[in-house]
Amino acid sequence: MASDSPRRAVVFDLDGTLADTVLDLASALNRTLAELDLPPHSAAALRGMVGGGLGKLLDRGLAAHGASLEQEARDEALARLVALYAANPARLSRLYPGAASALRALRQAGTRCGLCTNKPEPIARDLVRALGVAGAFDCILGGEAGFPKKPDPAGVRHVVAELGAEPATTIMVGDSNTDLRTARAAGLAGIVLVSYGYTTTAAHALGADLVIDSLEELPEALLALRFTPMPRELTLK
Repeated sequence: MASDSPRRAVVFDLDGTLADTVLDLASALNRTLAELDLPPHSAAALRGMVGGGLGKLLDRGLAAHGASLEQEARDEALARLVALYAANPARLSRLYPGAASALRALRQAGTRCGLCTNKPEPIARDLVRALGVAGAFDCILGGEAGFPKKPDPAGVRHVVAELGAEPATTIMVGDSNTDLRTARAAGLAGIVLVSYGYTTTAAHALGADLVIDSLEELPEALLALRFTPMPRELTLK
């Protein structure tokens, strides 16, 4: 007889958590800025600008040059940025070490996985497909899917429901204060942050339940949070 117990689930952020996407984002943003006669930003500078979606990235990229645009011009620039990024979302992007193995281990343990990102959903789907991990997710939700962007919890709550889980049986894995605020507002069981992501405040200072330096540590982190099923015999090899 099938169990009526809520499923266990993990909801992941994408940029800065599962994948290092800054080089492709920098390429698209800098081409957009060039068309506005503005100089490029370095990839290092872009790491502090990622988060909140492509609109926020454009605004931060402009602001860093002391520039702004009227609404119509901004809308045109954002459309150009989205088009440029959509054309090549995975040319230079790479999964972080341990990401694929962690996703595989969770699947083997029977834990359902979701993805909630502020990136436009078609681009997110193209990216995870190109990175070879699309099949790891039972639900993918992007920032243009009709829900408010994170840290509003509505999108994450939708993902949790689609996974057949409940907030009390779901952990979120992210890289920033936005992800932490989202998880807390959604009433999730816990939030694990990675230490290497796109955040201007160190992950250890944000108040997460746990901070890990690599996704290779995720199975043990989930065990530390008493999150099961996550069999100890599972390895990331």
